[in-house]
Amino acid sequence: MMQLLMAGALYLLALARVPALARNRTDAVFLAAIFAGTAAVLMNPAVYVFADTLLGGINLVKLALNCLMMIGLWFLRHSVVQAVTRGKDRRPVLIRTLPLSLTLCLEILFFILTGPTATTDSWGYHYHGRIAGAFFSVMLIAFVAWACAEIAVVCVRYVPRLRHWFRVGFCMVGAGSIISFVAMAKMGVDVLAAVFPSLAAFTGPEDTPFHLMEMLAIILVGIGLTIPALAGSSARRRLLRWNLATLARVEPIRDRVLQDAARERLLAPDARALPQDRLHRMIVEIWDAELGAGTGSSVLTPEERAYLLSAEVNLNLNNVPA
Repeated sequence: MMQLLMAGALYLLALARVPALARNRTDAVFLAAIFAGTAAVLMNPAVYVFADTLLGGINLVKLALNCLMMIGLWFLRHSVVQAVTRGKDRRPVLIRTLPLSLTLCLEILFFILTGPTATTDSWGYHYHGRIAGAFFSVMLIAFVAWACAEIAVVCVRYVPRLRHWFRVGFCMVGAGSIISFVAMAKMGVDVLAAVFPSLAAFTGPEDTPFHLMEMLAIILVGIGLTIPALAGSSARRRLLRWNLATLARVEPIRDRVLQDAARERLLAPDARALPQDRLHRMIVEIWDAELGAGTGSSVLTPEERAYLLSAEVNLNLNNVPA
């Protein structure tokens, strides 16, 4: 049941990212939630046994869900690093994806080296006694820990530079990543202790609530990623309202000052243009008419001039007054 709750939380995150997906035609957070959510569904014992039986009963579903989880974490790491640092990795694709590609190859290799296996929803209980079986699990744990550690470091480094809700959101993402890293570290030691008994002294309590820690981490990361998206959507709606309101006030000024202007001095109208573009064109036309009037006269009142200057500054900076 816990796995399905995790999947539900991840799919809700994917649903919240649909507007961003439609707007940008791609969204790393959406892909991360879909891959990780599907992995969480496959982790459910009933779903796992049913699906693996259909695939021959050799734990191929275990390999699939581990790979899906790695890919989901990769997209999550990519989205957070890109959003917080606001930078674009210009390295070749093969270099950028090398950590993921190498880990996936090793995961498949250790799965094969584990030898014949039969369907089981408890891989650790049956196969962590085999070195290859233990390292099959360790590869996933190490990858998750690495991705979460990098996300946490990026958040700690860059969050103080962020503003308002973006800072709140990525603080939650960083906290969730730290919790997940701690859970993975504990889980990794437990797995290796099955092969190397000398590590048993470091395993700690056997009833560590890994699933609860993972659920808490997913909730924190999910909410943390949703907050900036909602804040950005609210900012875009506010900008649109400001553009429309300013356009309604500037258009009469433009019509008045250009009523005697030569038609060749006017920019061709474009009804399909965005309100922000239309507003910019109108302001350009007004200032052009003002310059054409010469230094001895003005087509604008002092109030209109002050309003246009203020609107132009806010338009250039995308700075919408509260």
